[in-house]
Amino acid sequence: MSSVIATARRWATLSCLTCVLLVHTEPAAAASSGLAAYHRSTWSQQDGAPPDIWALAQDPGGTLWLGTGIGLYRFDGIHFERYNAPQGNGFASSNITALLADSRGRLWIGFYPGGISVLEAGRLKHYPPSPVVPAGLVMRIAEDRAGHIWVPSFTGLYRFDGDRWQRAGAGMGFPYRYADDVLVDAKGTVWVAAGDTLLKLPPGAARFEQTGVATGAYTSLLEAPDGTLWISDGTYGTRSMPSQPKAFGVGHFASMRLDRNGALWGTDRRRGGLARIAGLDRLPAGYALSEQDIAETIQRRNGLASDRAVPVLADREGNIWVGTNMGLHRFRPSSVQVLQDERLSQSGVYGMAFSPTHGLLVSSGRQLYGVTDRDLTLLASSVGRGIYAIHAAGPTTYVFAWNDAYEYAAKGLHALAMPGTGNLGAVAGDGAGGFFVMREGQGLFHYDGKTWTGIGTGAIPPHGATSLLRGPDGSLWIGYNGSRIVHWHDGAARVFGAKEGLDIGTVSALENVEEGVLAGGESGVALLRDGQVRPLRTTERNRLSGITGLLRRPGGDLWMNGVNGIFHVSAGELGKGLGGGRLDGRLYDTADGMPGIAQQSTLMSTIVNDGAGRLWFSTNQGLAMIDPAKPFHNPVAPTVGIRGLAIGEVDYGRVDGKALQAGTRDIRIRYAASSLAYPERVRFRYRLDGLDAEWQDAGHRRVAYYTNLGPGKYRFRVQAANESGVWSTGEATMAFSIAPRFTQTWWFFALCATAAAALVYFVHKLRLRRMSRRMRMRFEERHRERERIARDLHDTLLQSFHGLLLRFQAVANLLGREDPIRASLEQVMDRGEQALVEGRERVQSLRQAEASVPDDLPQAFASIGRELNHEDAVDFSVVSKDTLPPLDAVIRDEIYWIGREALGNAFRHSEADRIDVEVSVTNGNIRFRFSDDGRGFSEDVLRSGGRDGHWGLRGMRERAIDIGAELRIYSRPGSGTHVELLVPSRSRSRKGHEGPAHRGASREALP
Repeated sequence: MSSVIATARRWATLSCLTCVLLVHTEPAAAASSGLAAYHRSTWSQQDGAPPDIWALAQDPGGTLWLGTGIGLYRFDGIHFERYNAPQGNGFASSNITALLADSRGRLWIGFYPGGISVLEAGRLKHYPPSPVVPAGLVMRIAEDRAGHIWVPSFTGLYRFDGDRWQRAGAGMGFPYRYADDVLVDAKGTVWVAAGDTLLKLPPGAARFEQTGVATGAYTSLLEAPDGTLWISDGTYGTRSMPSQPKAFGVGHFASMRLDRNGALWGTDRRRGGLARIAGLDRLPAGYALSEQDIAETIQRRNGLASDRAVPVLADREGNIWVGTNMGLHRFRPSSVQVLQDERLSQSGVYGMAFSPTHGLLVSSGRQLYGVTDRDLTLLASSVGRGIYAIHAAGPTTYVFAWNDAYEYAAKGLHALAMPGTGNLGAVAGDGAGGFFVMREGQGLFHYDGKTWTGIGTGAIPPHGATSLLRGPDGSLWIGYNGSRIVHWHDGAARVFGAKEGLDIGTVSALENVEEGVLAGGESGVALLRDGQVRPLRTTERNRLSGITGLLRRPGGDLWMNGVNGIFHVSAGELGKGLGGGRLDGRLYDTADGMPGIAQQSTLMSTIVNDGAGRLWFSTNQGLAMIDPAKPFHNPVAPTVGIRGLAIGEVDYGRVDGKALQAGTRDIRIRYAASSLAYPERVRFRYRLDGLDAEWQDAGHRRVAYYTNLGPGKYRFRVQAANESGVWSTGEATMAFSIAPRFTQTWWFFALCATAAAALVYFVHKLRLRRMSRRMRMRFEERHRERERIARDLHDTLLQSFHGLLLRFQAVANLLGREDPIRASLEQVMDRGEQALVEGRERVQSLRQAEASVPDDLPQAFASIGRELNHEDAVDFSVVSKDTLPPLDAVIRDEIYWIGREALGNAFRHSEADRIDVEVSVTNGNIRFRFSDDGRGFSEDVLRSGGRDGHWGLRGMRERAIDIGAELRIYSRPGSGTHVELLVPSRSRSRKGHEGPAHRGASREALP
């Protein structure tokens, strides 16, 4: 009967569940002012976050899923994206109250009115409410070791074994009509909070066992790393097993999760908001939480988007996620811990120092505080103006107000009688028990613990000093406004300024390093060494702006506090930067939880190393602390994925294997990585196989742009690295192809090549035709000239020569036949008649434009050789290797006379023992080669074109030019002569002659 009454009570409260979350029966515990070890980020509706977040889950790929009152969303740390179910296969309700990403990568979804859906590999399957499927509010979804799905609901407890659903009943030892929560512990035991008790199902068991542990309304369960079970409900509060609750405890948590530090995070149904209980492992078994156990309560009044918070999730990177009805929150473990206290004035300057006697000290206004990890303790107050600097010199601590200096002791502040008047300024220790301090208008003073001494009076500028440092050699470095530093050494002052290359604005920080002195200012950092100034550069612009703190640790690494955050440079990177390279390092900024920027206008360093090796930084919003020995490292590699491909305004989503339409040139590919700790610091690199030869560094950009792509097959690949530089082990890929346009196909290019070849051939033929026409015109003109010469020879020279022979005959007739003179005259007349016959033949050949030599040129050259080789004095041969093509008569005639001249010169002048003629056809040219082994002739004769008064060589060149041939003559004294004539075979006939009109210039060279 009690279970029936309880069920009725639950159905009565179902409609006002959200109202229960807003009830506040007592004021929330004030947040402590200690160091905050978590950095909080908030996403509201203005940031794209959905409202009414009731469930959270993280899939194996690292994506965060949000079940909300308006549907299902996913989040990669940067963008929220609503999941839209396929048309015709939508959710029965948009009000999602439970989510589970199981071991197989499936996402199970539970709904407010009941029913279950499962999303697997992009496919959605629904199980609507039924007698074996939840018909009421789904409270939780869990998976056991066997892969079975358990669902507690307002209508009972349900199990899915992979094939069918089953409602737990009496046969399973579960007689209850509803269940609040289910938990599968590390041993595989299934724990269920139902009715007013807790049940368990050991591994392999078929029936639930009663535990005897009483529970109240809306119970939630949690297992600690040591196996302890924690229970939270509206009746008994929050406590641990195995003992029974003895009294009502604080905290009724709708959801509980543990972070990596062992702290419990719970969303409080009773008070609203979020509670954090640190060090759960320190609490004994059966312990009920008390107010003192709550380390921090976060509500709307101190930063939570809404007090109506339900789901809590611990992700794989150690972040805690909390969903509210007004947005999403992330609490991330951070290397930066923040001490924010309203007593630290945001309008003044903090003095800060570490004293071995008093610990870490900080000033604000006129007050001096001691700093612990959790609080500030007031130690003393100045009687005058505000405190701006603190200096610890061994057991003695000095405190500096704007108008006076003090020594701090347990009894308070004791004023030091300082000479002069005016405001105090920059302070530095003297390496012993005293200090140096600037007094505006008065100059530099030294206090050794007893007496005051003026330093560099008249030499050290007394106005505008902003920083002060004692060097290892006892010299002093004083920074000023306007990029000016004065080095006081051995009683002399040296000034460094713009002329020396110092350009950092107001010098606000100085630090000794092994390489020299580092100076930080408004616009950069510089190294001063051996009288030279070397500015430091970083890989990112403006990283070294507003530097007011510099600290070199014993390991050689450098810390800088500036307006962009805390910049840490390793020893190796620092060495590279001091050597002229660009510095690269780790920046701690607001994303890491920095409360503000480095305090400006300070007169001492804004970085202090405490006795534990931790570094403290003063900012304009409080103190920040980093422990270099415990840096935050994220070992979880991000899971990278490709979101989609877009062309113009059309987004195709992920299109692996898609063939894009012809003509596609410009595309965008969206990708993301599921690293939720520092998503804004995830770095990407990608490459497009088929285009990129190497990986492209995309930095933090999540879109790849490609333009002017051609047709072909492509594969896009992308990798990601988290904020700790851990690269994803795999890569996301997406293949696609671009079809070619008609003008991009190979056969189009083949057609173009064919058309181009045809055009070239046509132009070539046209040019040859024009050249042939010119050659024919030249030959016709030459033929007419030959006819004129023939007429002139016939009408003048031959007639005169014939008359002369008749006169010689008349004279001969007057002499007797036995007269020797008559015999001589008759021989002369016979030679004259032979010459007359040759002259008539030449006239005839000029008129007919036919060669006066036989068609067989090799035979003609052989005849010439026999004619010139008197008594066979020379070894002479003619060799024809190929059959010569038909030649134009004029061309054949010119070749003959060139050859005759070459042979005549060889026989008459070379004194050779051997003369050879070789005729061949090579590479489209007819080659005539006339060679002898005679005495040759000098290079001067070759260059001048022949001997003075001799026209043989010149005539040979002119004949070669006329027929478009190439004449080559090689000779050297004592090495013989070689004459080579190359005649284009296309010059085979006058009608079809295609040789160029002006080709054939001779060339002479030594072999």
